[in-house]
Amino acid sequence: MTTHTLKTWPAPFAAVLDGSKTHEVRVNDRDYQVGDVLELREWEPGDWFFDDDGYTDRRIRVVVTHLTPGGAFGLPDDLCVMSIRKEQP
Repeated sequence: MTTHTLKTWPAPFAAVLDGSKTHEVRVNDRDYQVGDVLELREWEPGDWFFDDDGYTDRRIRVVVTHLTPGGAFGLPDDLCVMSIRKEQP
């Protein structure tokens, strides 16, 4: 299991937080695997007044429960779709 820290724009972040978004589509440049933890950090694109780099103080941890790799079902080779669930405290 690996933990990946990822930028997440406000709208998708809010959807993961409220439970309506249960997947992530990402370039698979990190060899994502089932069981990995994604630490999603809310990031305001082009809005640098938070902590000098666009990140807000909000973050959520999710676990990858299923992964559809690139090349499957018409996905481009470099993308993957990960099913996610909030990490239990």
